[in-house]
Amino acid sequence: MTLLILSVHSMATYSILITFFCAFQSQPLVESEEGVHFVDTGFEKSFFYIETPEAFQSKAWRLHKNEVDKEGFPVAPLSGYQFFNRLVVESDSRTNLVRLISEFSDAHLEELETPGFYLIHVNTVLEAISLYSVLALQLEKGKVYLDVKRPLSFRSIPSDPELDQQWHLINALDGNHDVNVEGAWSAGITGNGVVIGIVDAGVEIAHPDLIGGYNAQGSQIGGLSSHGTSCAGVAVATANNGQGGAGIAYGAEWSKLYIGTSSEIADAFGHRNNINDIKSNSWGPIDDGRIAYMSTLESSALANAINVGRSGLGEIFVFAAGNGGTSDRTDYDSYASSRYTIAVGAIGDNDTRAPYNEQGSSMLVVTQSSGNNRDIYTTTVGSSYTNSFGGTSSACPLAAGTIALMLEANPNLTWRDVQAILIESARKCDPNNANWTTSAAGYDLNINYGYGAIDAGSAVSLAATWLNLPPEILATSGQVMINQQIPDNDLVGLNSVATITEDFIVESVELVLNVAHANIGDLWVRLTSPSGQHSVLAKVRDDFTDDYDNFLFTSMRHWGESSQGDWIVEIHDGDGGIVGIWEDFK
Repeated sequence: MTLLILSVHSMATYSILITFFCAFQSQPLVESEEGVHFVDTGFEKSFFYIETPEAFQSKAWRLHKNEVDKEGFPVAPLSGYQFFNRLVVESDSRTNLVRLISEFSDAHLEELETPGFYLIHVNTVLEAISLYSVLALQLEKGKVYLDVKRPLSFRSIPSDPELDQQWHLINALDGNHDVNVEGAWSAGITGNGVVIGIVDAGVEIAHPDLIGGYNAQGSQIGGLSSHGTSCAGVAVATANNGQGGAGIAYGAEWSKLYIGTSSEIADAFGHRNNINDIKSNSWGPIDDGRIAYMSTLESSALANAINVGRSGLGEIFVFAAGNGGTSDRTDYDSYASSRYTIAVGAIGDNDTRAPYNEQGSSMLVVTQSSGNNRDIYTTTVGSSYTNSFGGTSSACPLAAGTIALMLEANPNLTWRDVQAILIESARKCDPNNANWTTSAAGYDLNINYGYGAIDAGSAVSLAATWLNLPPEILATSGQVMINQQIPDNDLVGLNSVATITEDFIVESVELVLNVAHANIGDLWVRLTSPSGQHSVLAKVRDDFTDDYDNFLFTSMRHWGESSQGDWIVEIHDGDGGIVGIWEDFK
């Protein structure tokens, strides 16, 4: 449609409206023959449709003269402008300004807090435009301009060319099946001020999507690996740089830390926890269904990082929950099965369990990775990218990045507060799954998903107003002696009760178990709280390890319950041929 607009308003000899021909698709702009102004705002010269120029403020649209899109259609007007009945003026002489506006009887001057700047108020938007046209001829360029509100963006939703491949961040096919980070980004939360340590076999520092966020002071010296580089990209890949995709916490920094021997892992756990806030660990023991102990050096380093890291708030340790499927459990992995760590499992783009995802009473939450239809797009070595990353290796840094967003929103969160917020804000993924139950404390709980899927937007919103938990309380049953033979190939087995007299709200429960048995894969182990909440800790499987020797199981399934009462431990032998002795537990 062609619209003829005839300029009808002027002031003195300065015509501020001109005759203008333009094609429009937006019907509201066609309804009136007035309102299209060629305006020099002082910082932008353009045609604007001003909805109510005779009012003291008005919505406005910038018109695109002779501009067409890729299909040849006129570019739609840009909304988000707002014109007001005022101008901004910079002057070192208030007296001179008063003189300049004296002929405008309705104009008055307001001195701003910034020295040398003033607002001139008139009655209407149109009068402000007209007054600007007068003053612009009498003051130096840039010293006067209309006080216009322009459309602004937080620049938070990245513009990277491959963002559309990152369905785990923004799922265009189903917006409910992603990590829901847009709310956090739109609030300007990108992980700024937070450092994530990538504990791995190395990261390519020079990768163009990673080098900008590299924190050398928080890092250890060593080589690089494709796995670590991909993990880093999921968490912190640079946004808005015209290449690749973006990390969920693209405003955060990252450091490079190394796995290896027990002493090297302990060093990584303890390295520069005055700089590093979060440590992302996409590694663990081989996923073969066998138990794996953590050395005392590593466990001590982990505990020390919790006690003194982040100035006593506690280092945040995130661990991949494991890729062993239903033949393995997170509970057998002493790193992921620790009250000091956050074990993260995986769901795919259908919002359902990834086939490799393990079950476990120590798994806290899940988040997006490969396993249904699509894999994860992220960085890789050679300054390149891959669209085939996945496993809980990818879920872990996605969770770590979410926590970085939480810490930007509230830097005072302790390691326990982070766990609490993830639980409280978790989304019930795969809602029709038959394994969903309501815990004794009233939480949705699923052996496949823990407390559910991470919801970054909800977690950040909750973190911003979170009141920190009170100091941690510890209670123990002490060592409970059993020294009984476990009936062989008997599903009844043995059980014992440990009584906790203290009454507080439970966060985690640890079971330290000693059993003499030449094939511990024969044994099924379960813990039941006074409220009746069950935690299966071990199932019958192919694990030919000798003995549970002070093996530490951890359950997160009792969050929110009362500690007081009788806790029941059950063990039965599900396979014949080998007889064992249950020695003790605490």
